[in-house]
Parts: sequence; structure tokens; C-alpha cells
Amino acid sequence: MALVWLFGPDLSRLAYWSDALHAAAHDAGIVPSSSLSANATVTADVCIYDLGPRRHADIGALLSAVEHHAGPRFVAMSARPDAEEGLALLRGGVRGYVNRMANARVLEAVVEDVVAGEIWAGREVTDHLLKLALSPSAAGPDGGEALLAQLTPREAEVALGVAAGHSNKVIASGHGVSERTVKAQLNSIFRKTGIRNRVQLALALSRNRPNPGRRLSNA
Repeated sequence: MALVWLFGPDLSRLAYWSDALHAAAHDAGIVPSSSLSANATVTADVCIYDLGPRRHADIGALLSAVEHHAGPRFVAMSARPDAEEGLALLRGGVRGYVNRMANARVLEAVVEDVVAGEIWAGREVTDHLLKLALSPSAAGPDGGEALLAQLTPREAEVALGVAAGHSNKVIASGHGVSERTVKAQLNSIFRKTGIRNRVQLALALSRNRPNPGRRLSNA
């Protein structure tokens, strides 16, 4: 059971989320925005923040709350999720980015995942991350060498495959190994780098695009 605080201007929407989370055995309550002030004490495990019913909402207050409160995990609920807004929030420390009209089952899954340390991002954000990871224009001065240098050549190949949007099955087939082997290598990548899931891996490689000329051995 998680303690969930709900914030936002639409009380009917907040009440719907509160009821859904109570039905899933979480302790949820609607809380005034002043509870996220810089000097406030936030005891919630998860803070669900409604950006409101209009597109292109002001995300400054949410990012400020994330900056001042390191304990809870923040989830942003957006009227029309898009890659630009989602990436800005994720890079600002928000752990979940969801359509505010998502149903109760999705909301329950989001809370469970972020409590477990995962990042939840919508398809719009995930697709954009994968495009960035594949785009040569995303390359930084040192590419993704710092991240890949922590990995074995095989692990680096798996990381690039995941960032390109390939499933474990496709990666395994391409390298002539079993899916179990790919899964083990992926777990090793997460352990070495501190990255928790595929979305985080895509995000990391989108910021640190590896040198496309780098050759990886088959060892």
C-alpha cells in the first residue's frame, strides 16, 4: 500500500483517482498545492499532479516541487501528452507521465511501477526517445562512450538494440543467442549503470548518442 497525494484544479478528476486508488488498497487523498511549498514536509510515497484540462500547461510549479522534495515520486497527468513536455518533466525528475484521462487500471499500474522505482512514460515520449537514440544529430561531443565503456561488447550491443526499440527476441535472433542470455545481459547493464528499465536506457542514450562509427566485437 502506498500513500498517494493528489493535486490539481479539477476536483472531480481528483476524486475519481482517489476512489480508484482506494479500490486498489492505496491510501489516497486530495491535498492543497500549498502542501508542496519549499518548506513543507511531504510524507507521501507518490504525488500525482494534475496539469489541468488544457494542453501546454505551465509545468514550472511541478518542477519546483520535485526540486524541493526528493522523497516522494511525482507523476504528472497531462491533457494531451507529447514528447517535448514529457521529456522536460522526466529530465526534471518526474517519474511518471500519463494522460489525465487514463482509466483506473492504468493509474493503479503507474503508481505500482513508480513505487517500485520504475519510470512510466507514454508512447509519445517513448517513441521520441527511440528516434533520438537512432538520430545521428543527437550525438554529443563524446557520444555514449562513457555509458558503453562500463559494459562488455555484448552488453553494449544489447543496450543499443534496446535503445533502438528492439525486443529481446529480435536482439537474441540477431546475435545468435537465447532470449534468456539477452535478459541476463540486460540485467547486468542495469546493475552496472544504475539504469532501472528500458525507458531510462533509451533516455540515457538519447542524451549520449554513441559514436555511429564505433565497432563492437562479437566477443
